[in-house]
Amino acid sequence: MRRLALVLLLLIPSSLLAQPRDDRWRERPASLYRTPAWNLFEVTPFGGYRYGGTLWAERSNLFVFDTDVASSGNLGLNFGIPIGGTPMKLELMVNQQRTYLSGGTGLFEPTIRLADFDITYYHGGLQIPLGTPHGFNPFFVISAGVANLRPDLPGVVAENRFSASAGLGVKVPFNRNVGLRVEARGYFTTLGDDRDDCFRCSYDGYGRDLYQGETNVGLVFSF
Repeated sequence: MRRLALVLLLLIPSSLLAQPRDDRWRERPASLYRTPAWNLFEVTPFGGYRYGGTLWAERSNLFVFDTDVASSGNLGLNFGIPIGGTPMKLELMVNQQRTYLSGGTGLFEPTIRLADFDITYYHGGLQIPLGTPHGFNPFFVISAGVANLRPDLPGVVAENRFSASAGLGVKVPFNRNVGLRVEARGYFTTLGDDRDDCFRCSYDGYGRDLYQGETNVGLVFSF
């Protein structure tokens, strides 16, 4: 009897060890805590084309006549920062256009290149997804900050003005860490008025600020 009890004690642990183990617990931390693809940081270098914009004579001291900002390419960088557990992102942007001011842009008039002109936007804003972020991801973006206006003229210094923007876009992921971003955005920059005798400019100059449109394409790197 004692020998039988001893044999049973020896066999029971070995039989337990011989059973297949469930190692699925090792996968649980990864599945439970892995950051969703839509909640990653994003760095997006982009390029595009910016169009539109007029500097009104009564809103600047550059010329005694209105000048147009020539349409041209632009380059920039977006940095997206996740906001908690939401699919929204805080977005920081720098975006430069190297262009020129022109006159004589009426119908069939030859364009006169007056001065080189750089416009650089430094903005912070929100990237707001439209719908559930999965696969083809449309979004709405709003931002505000400073526009640095730099004309290349002797004795003229650059000006920093308040600006804001809004736009629509879409992100198409290639995989978890790389994707394509396409967007269209509009910009508003207040020009104010520097003339001391312009007490009615807030009324007469309504709408005579700097307005521009832009189309961009960039690569999204997520991490």
